[in-house]
Amino acid sequence: MRCDTENELKKDRLIDEIADILVDVVGWIEKKDVLPNKEFVRDLHIAGDDLTVFVTEVERRFKFKPAIEEWRRIGTVEQTAELVLRHNV
Repeated sequence: MRCDTENELKKDRLIDEIADILVDVVGWIEKKDVLPNKEFVRDLHIAGDDLTVFVTEVERRFKFKPAIEEWRRIGTVEQTAELVLRHNV
């Protein structure tokens, strides 16, 4: 049970840090609007170069490089955090 709680806390911290990265990269979005399950494209209207820079910054910050196929399945901050956790970062 404790391990699950620790994993949830780690995931929550990652979600917060990833939201900060997204806000910094995009520049016009406010953190209060970046909820874990909001989709980058559909809900937040983020696309193109902003998403490319976001992906690059997440890879740089967490020092990992998942396959492009993995990134294609990612559409939210929560999914991004789960990807980072899967790569044991």
